[in-house]
Amino acid sequence: MKERAVSFGSHNGLVGVLCEPDGGARPGALPILLFNIGLNHRVGPGRLNVELAREAAGRGVPSLRFDLAGLGDSEPRNDSRTDVERAVLDLKEAMDFLQKRGGHDGFVVVGLCSGTDGAHGVAVTDERVRGAIFIDGYAYETPAYRFWRKVEKARTLVSPFRLKRYLRRTLRRLRGFSGDVDAETAVAEPIFDRTFPSPEQFRRDIEGLSSRGTHCLFFYTGDAYFLNRVDQFTTMVGWTRPPAGVTAVHWPEVDHLFSSIVSRARAVPFMTEWALAVPPVTKASGAAQAG
Repeated sequence: MKERAVSFGSHNGLVGVLCEPDGGARPGALPILLFNIGLNHRVGPGRLNVELAREAAGRGVPSLRFDLAGLGDSEPRNDSRTDVERAVLDLKEAMDFLQKRGGHDGFVVVGLCSGTDGAHGVAVTDERVRGAIFIDGYAYETPAYRFWRKVEKARTLVSPFRLKRYLRRTLRRLRGFSGDVDAETAVAEPIFDRTFPSPEQFRRDIEGLSSRGTHCLFFYTGDAYFLNRVDQFTTMVGWTRPPAGVTAVHWPEVDHLFSSIVSRARAVPFMTEWALAVPPVTKASGAAQAG
């Protein structure tokens, strides 16, 4: 495995680490793109992105883990784009860099939490994305979700940790503090807000990716409070089954940041294996073009 720091992009301000297998990539391997989660550095929570990159390299798959513009080591862009628009542009330029450098014409993008916004945007608009892993990405409430949500809340009565958290939050409300105000200082806490596409738009987007031949893995952890059963994924937008090439899994025993060594030891090989199974661009699917 070889790792080297690289800079690229239209303003040459994007910085990342290119991770390549010894002896070159295996035939048909699609490079994996890994990037920031929220405001965190490109290494990912608990170095998750590093582990994914090195696991992939050991299987003959190159990867690029990099900082989006204005985060980590990457220079900001002087423009008026939104964070998601900027992330999409950065991901496109990462693909441009790898395409020019190694002749790759297909890629797998991995996004976690807010990172799924950029991953979704670039997958929908750029046909070079042949696979996408969305970790704790979009999900929508259903009647079954609301029922099981109540069941989960009832479990608070038999869980010391959950009961303690519930009582702490209740005490804060009784003292007149809202959920976004610090209970001791009364200073408003920063609010991070995301806007999901409508269920109808989400369905159209994923069906469009499926018909294009792009494979999607929706990976939900136990901290994805907006999804509590894997079958919710199909019913939430009216599918009877996921479209071709679309897979959803729910690992309730894994937390949002894959904090434990055991969870990463399971999840990293699983996601790498899935990425390896994504079919490369073929003549039948047509030449990939940047959107």
